[in-house]
Amino acid sequence: MAMIAELPQQIQTLLAADPKQDAAFWAWVSEAHDAQVVAQAGADHRLVRLKQRFDFRGLEQACVGYRLYQGRQGVEPTYALGQLCRGVVLRAVQQWSYAQLAKEVAANSLLRWFVGAGLQQPTFSATTLWRFEQWLKQHQPRLFFTELLHQIDEDFPAARTDVQCGDTFALLARSRVQSRTQLLRQASGKVLHYLAAVTASGYAQVMAQMAGARLFAPPDETHEGWLDKAARDALAERTALAAKRLLDAVAQVQDGVLTSQDACALACQRWLGILTKILTDAFTFGQDASGAWSQATVRTQHVKGSYVIGSTVDPEASFRQHGDRSQLGYNINVAATPQFIREINAVTGATPDSQGVAPLVAHQLEHLGLTPPKLIYDRAAGSPKIFYAVNQASQGKTHLVARLIDHSQHRQHFGPGDFTLDEAGALTCPHGQTSHTAYRSGSGDGWNYRFSTHQCEGCPLRQRCRGERPPDPPATDAGAAMATAPAAPTPPQPRRPKADAYRQVFISDYRYWQRSALAYTKTAAFAREMRLRATIERTIAGLVRYNGARHATGYGLVNADYQVRMAALAFNLKSWHKLTLDQQKPTKRRTPPPDTP
Repeated sequence: MAMIAELPQQIQTLLAADPKQDAAFWAWVSEAHDAQVVAQAGADHRLVRLKQRFDFRGLEQACVGYRLYQGRQGVEPTYALGQLCRGVVLRAVQQWSYAQLAKEVAANSLLRWFVGAGLQQPTFSATTLWRFEQWLKQHQPRLFFTELLHQIDEDFPAARTDVQCGDTFALLARSRVQSRTQLLRQASGKVLHYLAAVTASGYAQVMAQMAGARLFAPPDETHEGWLDKAARDALAERTALAAKRLLDAVAQVQDGVLTSQDACALACQRWLGILTKILTDAFTFGQDASGAWSQATVRTQHVKGSYVIGSTVDPEASFRQHGDRSQLGYNINVAATPQFIREINAVTGATPDSQGVAPLVAHQLEHLGLTPPKLIYDRAAGSPKIFYAVNQASQGKTHLVARLIDHSQHRQHFGPGDFTLDEAGALTCPHGQTSHTAYRSGSGDGWNYRFSTHQCEGCPLRQRCRGERPPDPPATDAGAAMATAPAAPTPPQPRRPKADAYRQVFISDYRYWQRSALAYTKTAAFAREMRLRATIERTIAGLVRYNGARHATGYGLVNADYQVRMAALAFNLKSWHKLTLDQQKPTKRRTPPPDTP
C-alpha cells in the first residue's frame, strides 16, 4: 500500500502488516499523526491558524446543493463537502493550479490534515475540485468571500465601520488581441460549425450560396503580419463583405431551425450575434443597384456606446483604456479598509470606472448588511451624479469623498452655479431676473430654464452672462488703413449677440450634491482623508502581485468575477493571519533614561 513520506516508520510497519484495520484504529492513528504534524508546523503556521479559527460548517451547509448536482450526474459522493471547501480555500491561499494542489495534498501531511482527509482516505483529484468550483461559480460565486469575511469581522469588529478607499485595476484577458480579419474568420467558422451540427441541409445550402466568397484564407495567402496597413485594411474589407453574405445566407435557412433550445442551435445564435457585432463595430457597408452588398469600408471612428470585441476566444473581454494604455480584459472594482477588502467585483474592460462606484456600496449593504461611513475615491467618482448614486445605494449612510472639479473657476461667463434656485422652482439670474419657464432636458438629467429676450434686454451683465463679444466699433480712416494691412492671427472670439436670442440655463437634478461636494473639498477633513487614498494602491499591489489578480485564468465575466473574489479572500486571510500574530507580540516599552545628577 502507498505510504506518506512523513508517516513515522513504526506506523508504516504496523499498517503494512495488517492493511485492513478498522475505522476506529485509523481514526486513532490519524489523530495521533495529525497532532504530531501540527506540533512540528508550529502554532503560528498560517494553515494551522486558519484551520483552528475558521468554521466551515456554514460553507458546507450552503453547498449542500452540490450533492444534488452530483446525484443528477449519476456520481456517488466520495469526498465530504468540508474537504472540498477547505480545498478551495487552500488553493486560493497557495495560488496553486488544480493539478498541483491535488499532488501536494496527496503527499503533504499538513495539507492533508488541513483539508480533513484521514490517513486511510484518498484525497480528491484535480478534476473533482474543478467540478466543485464550476458549481460554485454558477450557484454560490461570493459565498466563501462573504462567509469568511463575517468571521474575520468577529475578530476585528472595528474594520466593519472603518473608512474605505476605492479604485479599479485591470485583469488581463487570457486571450490575445486579434485583428479584424481574424475576428471575422473565427466567428464565421463557429457559425458554420454549429450550423452543420443543427441542419446538414441548411449548411449545404449556405455553402452553395457562399461559393466564390473569399471568407477564409486560401493556402497561398500572405500572412497579414507581412502586409502594410492599406493591404491589411483591404483584406479585412474583403473578408467583411464575405461575412456579410454569410449572415444573409444563414438568415434564409434559420427559420424554425435555430429557434429551438438545442445546445448547438443556441451556440449558433450566439455566434451569429458576435459576428453581427464585429461587422457593425468595425465596418460600414454599401449596396449596388440590385440591393446586394457590394462594398465594405473600415470605420474610422468607433460606434459610441458599443464595447468592441478584441478576441473571439474571450468575447466578453473588452479594451480598458487607462491613460495611454489600452488593455484587453476586465475592469475590477475594489473597496477596502487599510487591512481588509470589503467588496470586489469584475465588469467588462470598457466599462467606465465611474459606473462601479455605487455598486461597491450596494453590494456591501446586500451581502454584509452594512455600508462604510465614508468611501474615498479618485476623480472617476467626481461627478454629482455619482455622489447621488452612492447616497441612494447606501440609503444615505455613506459619504462619498472625491475631488469634484469646479468648472466655474475657468469659465469666462456665468454658469448654472451663478443662478439661484428657490424652493418653488424659480430660477433667478445674477441681475435679479426670475424665470418660471422650465422644461425637462432631453440630453441630460435636469431642467432647461429659459430667460426671454425682454428679460435680458438692456442688462449690464449680458456680455458676461452669455459669453458674447460686443459689436465692433465703427471704422475710422486709420482703422480702414489698418484693415488693409496683413493682420496677425488672433485667438477665437466669442460669438456676436443676436437681437432675438434668449438665455437658456441647464439646472442638473444633482445640483445639491455638486454644491455640497465642492464645499467639502475646501475643508481640512477632505485634505486629511484624501491622504488615506494611497492605502488602496498597496491593496491592489498585494492582489495583483501575490494573490493572482492580474492575469485571468479562465474566459468570460463569470470566471473573472470569481477569480478576483477568491484573490480578495486570500488577501483577507493573509492579512488576518498577520494581524493576529501582531496582537500576540509583546509591547515594546522604551527604557527610561538614567537619572542625571
